[in-house]
Amino acid sequence: MSESRADGATATWTAPRCPFAIEYALRPLDDIRLAIIDAFFSLPRGGAEIGGILLGQYQNRRLLINDSLALQCEHAFGPGFTLSAQDRARLEALLTSASLNPSDRRPVGWYHSHTRSEIFLSDADLEIHNRYFPEPFQVALVLRPHTFQPTRAGFFFRDASGAIDAAAGGHEFVLETLPLPPLPTPVPRHEPSPSSPVIAEPAPAPGSPAPLTPPQEPPAAAGLPTPKFLDVAPTAPWTQSGRWLGLLLLVAVGVGMAVAYQTRHLRIPRLSALYTKVAAAPTLGLNTLDSQGQLQIRWDRNSSILRRAANAILSIADGTARHVIPLDATHLQTGVFTYARQAERVDVAMTVLSSGGRTFRQATTFLGAPPPPLPAAADDLRNQRDTLLQQNAKLTRDLHRETIQVKKLQRSVADLRDQLQHERQRRLGNQNPVSGK
Repeated sequence: MSESRADGATATWTAPRCPFAIEYALRPLDDIRLAIIDAFFSLPRGGAEIGGILLGQYQNRRLLINDSLALQCEHAFGPGFTLSAQDRARLEALLTSASLNPSDRRPVGWYHSHTRSEIFLSDADLEIHNRYFPEPFQVALVLRPHTFQPTRAGFFFRDASGAIDAAAGGHEFVLETLPLPPLPTPVPRHEPSPSSPVIAEPAPAPGSPAPLTPPQEPPAAAGLPTPKFLDVAPTAPWTQSGRWLGLLLLVAVGVGMAVAYQTRHLRIPRLSALYTKVAAAPTLGLNTLDSQGQLQIRWDRNSSILRRAANAILSIADGTARHVIPLDATHLQTGVFTYARQAERVDVAMTVLSSGGRTFRQATTFLGAPPPPLPAAADDLRNQRDTLLQQNAKLTRDLHRETIQVKKLQRSVADLRDQLQHERQRRLGNQNPVSGK
């Protein structure tokens, strides 16, 4: 990997396996860095993670990043950058709107911060990248802020085969701090030059008072420089009042900072409690990842909810098809369920019943390209499966009829046995003489 800065406001990033060069404007990335650092210090112990969309243009094996759009994450699952259903809808709307931009400001990737881990792409990050940024040239930028060190960053890309090296290391570079832009130069006051024409004032009328003229500075002595204090322009009254207002503003700011410092013991416990409540919010970590039509439904098997659960129900809505799959404790500990999807959109929901009787539910949606058609061998196997299922159903019906027939025969045999027993008793009674005759 190499990084070279241009003389202007851009920098170039390259890597051996990256099939294109990444050129980015320094000012937009510095704005992203400032926003990430601001979120980093918003909460104790790691702050909040944020993200957004990278805008630019891809042309002639060169990716240019010149702007960005921030994504407002509601942090429904904690301070990490984990997207909820509303966040995903907001991201889709943002991508749709940005796709209508001019050709040099289209979506070319996305960025987000890692405040509690190193620079890499997690499974959730890969799922976002593959779902919303599937183009070969679209990249992911991960930034890692630090309290006392410069911000580090790393680009993640698809190589020539389409694979993504999501592991940490090999992609990092330091995002240097840019100097503040210079203030605008004040416009100098116009001073009349010696060559400027002098306009003569009209002479006063007879009997009228003489016009007031400002006092003239005494001419400087020949050969002596003009004293410095004579070069200072007189201060206007409103300038003096402005200085007093500025001094009062500084005093007010100082008093406010002192009050905030003295009352910090009242605010910090509330912020810590809010952070603890948000960070400890239970979640199942339900997400999906597609691989050539095989949809991997994943969840966090180490979740506190699943550790206390005895079973769960996985509901899958695949187009018009509906599936309900019960999961026991053993299946929950695997953390994944593979499903061969049939439609472009698949809605997945997991309902968990804990041992205490509480019910937890989380849902996610997959939206992608249609699954690839099954090969001929798979069609034959499916036909054989259908034939075997039909034969099994027929055998089941035949067995049911045979069972009913056997029960009828058993009842007939029992009735015949009762009749024989009754006839035998009648004959025995006829053979014995009646006593007293």
